[in-house]
Amino acid sequence: MKRFLDALRRFLLASGRALAAAWEASLKWLSVPVNLCLAVLGLVFVVSFGSWAIGDRFEEAVLFFPDKLDKLRGEIRDIPHTSGPEARAELIASEFLLGPKDASLFSAFPPGVRVESVLYRKGRLFVDISSDAAFADPADPNTLKTRILTGIAAMDRSLKAALPGLKRLSLTIGGKEPYAVGLKAEGGKGIKKTGK
Repeated sequence: MKRFLDALRRFLLASGRALAAAWEASLKWLSVPVNLCLAVLGLVFVVSFGSWAIGDRFEEAVLFFPDKLDKLRGEIRDIPHTSGPEARAELIASEFLLGPKDASLFSAFPPGVRVESVLYRKGRLFVDISSDAAFADPADPNTLKTRILTGIAAMDRSLKAALPGLKRLSLTIGGKEPYAVGLKAEGGKGIKKTGK
C-alpha cells in the first residue's frame, strides 16, 4: 500500500509541476498582444460554434389545408429556424405549396406551384406564386374559382399563424391578383358603359 501511495504522490507532484510549467508558458505566450487577440478570437469562435451546435435549428409551424368539406384544418410541421419576416414567410409559403402530409387533407394548389417573390412592409405581406396555380383541373374546370379562393384563404391563415404581426396578405398569381373587385381596366380609364 505504501508503494501505491508513494507512486501516487510522485504522479501528483509531476502533474503539478507540468501544469505549473504549462501555465507559465501560456502566460508568456499570451503576453504578446497578437497572441492574446488570437486566443480571444479562438475562444469566441469555440463558444459561438458550441452554442450553434447545441441550439434548436427547427421550430414548429401550423399550416392549414382544406379537407374534403373545404374546411381548413391545421397540420404541424417542423421548419428550419429563419430570421426576418420575409425569409420566414417565403419558407412557410414554400412549405405550404408542397402540400399536406396527412392523406385526409388536400393540397390547396396544383403540384409544381412555387413562390416567385415575397415582400413584407409595415405589417403587409405581398406574396407572388407562379401562374401554374391558376390552371384548372381538367377533371372539373368549374371548381377553379372555389379552389383558388380556398387556397388563398388557407395560405392567408397559415401565414398569419406563422407571422403574428401580419395585418394583411396580398397574394398574386403570376403577378395578378385573382378575382379582385374594383380594378380599373387597361389604361386606367375604367370600363365605360355604352347606352343606346
